[in-house]
Amino acid sequence: MALANRAALLLALMAAPVFAQVAPTQGPPADPVAAEVLPDLLNGTLSTEGDLDEDAVPRTTILNAAPALSPWFAWKARIQERTGISFGGSYGILWQNFSNSRFGEENALGHKFTFNASKALINEGQANALTFDIAVEDRRPLGTDFAPLQAGILAGSSLPTAATWGDFNLGVTQAYIRQTVAGGRFQYTIGKIFAPNFVDAYPFFDDNRQFLNLAFSTSPTIAVPLRGFGFVGAAYPGAGNLYVKGGMFTANSDDTGVTVGDFFSKNEHFYFVEVGQTQFARRPIPIHARGPMDANNFHLTFWYRDALAFRTGESPLLRPRDEAYGVAFSVNQMIGTDYMWFLRGGVGTGGFAKANITGGFGYRPPARTADVFGIGIGWSDPEIPDITIPLPIPLPTNLPSQTVAEVFYRLALTSNFALTPDFQFILNPSLDPACGSLAVLSLRARLAF
Repeated sequence: MALANRAALLLALMAAPVFAQVAPTQGPPADPVAAEVLPDLLNGTLSTEGDLDEDAVPRTTILNAAPALSPWFAWKARIQERTGISFGGSYGILWQNFSNSRFGEENALGHKFTFNASKALINEGQANALTFDIAVEDRRPLGTDFAPLQAGILAGSSLPTAATWGDFNLGVTQAYIRQTVAGGRFQYTIGKIFAPNFVDAYPFFDDNRQFLNLAFSTSPTIAVPLRGFGFVGAAYPGAGNLYVKGGMFTANSDDTGVTVGDFFSKNEHFYFVEVGQTQFARRPIPIHARGPMDANNFHLTFWYRDALAFRTGESPLLRPRDEAYGVAFSVNQMIGTDYMWFLRGGVGTGGFAKANITGGFGYRPPARTADVFGIGIGWSDPEIPDITIPLPIPLPTNLPSQTVAEVFYRLALTSNFALTPDFQFILNPSLDPACGSLAVLSLRARLAF
């Protein structure tokens, strides 16, 4: 796509807030019913506002029989009421133990610090508010050579055993504006965003709260960038449950850096279009983390990534790369009010896998709405890594497929603090064909504040 066309498209999206101001800034939205029932497809729990909202929901736990907000969260709610600024964060620690490791590292300990803030810039309190969100994060290993994300690969798994528990210093990881217009029929976000939050997402893709293995988050067949400049739009045509979502990101991801220059100056982008059917969960506390992650959903995701040219200073593990493309599907449905099943899969080039399929289910105990149980199984045919630097142990040239099973229970001790024991069993780990299986025992602790 030519630079001029990209710039025109971006300017058109950025102009949407201006046109949205034609509506009065006081009074109800033009279509309050649509604004209420249409799910926010651009605000999952790995986004700033989604994370804030999820942690602020009153829930029952093993130590409190009735939903209640702690005094700290009640104080934050009063601050938000007076200033319009919502803020909060979390601190997490993840320990993983590997039954064996190709590179000798059998333990990994990592941490995550996250601070989120959100503020309406225009039309505060209205359905068409223009909102600015920002996330500041820090992730790194604690006393071990590698963070859990890298350690799982080194242990022999072709898929990370902790999808987002990586290694980078404190910095701004997300900063974007977002808005809902046309009576809830169109939503958009522009800025530095976490792309996997928008591409092929579903209720169990958040490894801060649910499954850890990449097999159960964004499809491993999708060569999606992580954190970088881009935009996403979602529309709800007609009166039914159909939605269309699409976006464009720079393929040059940078955890804490600025990539807006890459978006406009380099023909290296990731594009996706998702078409699906959604049914908004109207229960006050659904099994999934938030209403935006639909309780009953089916979608197809089509994607394409430009070829990546060699660049001085870039890791040869990542460049150069051929163009990549693929398609993925996902379906998840409720059974009653407390169970949800899912089935997902995809084929593609340039990702962690050429093909994959996963399935499983989750359960939320009605008496303890902060707890979640999940179990899943997945198969993947790995993509052969394009590695051009020497490794301590050379990789095989023909990687076998691997199968992973994972089970977890998120035990909320309070509304703010949860412990999650997790077990993964990997049959025929692709990066260590001499090993018949790999067991991964994990314990995750997360404190929301």
